[in-house]
Amino acid sequence: MIVFESFVKVLHFLHWVAAITCLAACVHLIVRLTKSRVDRRVYLHARTLLVAYLAVYTLGSLVYPTFRVRVRAEFLDRVYPWATGLFEVKEHAATLALLPVVGIFLLSRPLLSRSERQAPPHSPLLLGLSVLVMCVLVFNACVGWYLGTLRSV
Repeated sequence: MIVFESFVKVLHFLHWVAAITCLAACVHLIVRLTKSRVDRRVYLHARTLLVAYLAVYTLGSLVYPTFRVRVRAEFLDRVYPWATGLFEVKEHAATLALLPVVGIFLLSRPLLSRSERQAPPHSPLLLGLSVLVMCVLVFNACVGWYLGTLRSV
């Protein structure tokens, strides 16, 4: 028996819900940062992004043992070895994007004490990091969806 295999479908669904939350928080963050006035809601979206990203990462780690045996070893490695490589790129991108997500959260903390006013001097950095994270999220969502069409847990 594989750890968490008995309720992997629920974990996989929660992984999907957390990923949608990440995408939504990142879109809202980018929209807020492109305005000339930045308010406290940037911190709210950054915090939501951090919590949702950590949830996606954790839930993905819990689903992985079942995926590794039931999908990757039994199917992808034999039938579609290139898909295994694509999955690995997806996982490495997710791990590398963890640092910008934490950076977005930390850089948005000073905005918590501000009332609505002109954008802070580091808002272009926040926007750049948010766009980078958004690119990784969209790539990972597309790859995850595509690999799920080949075979899922």
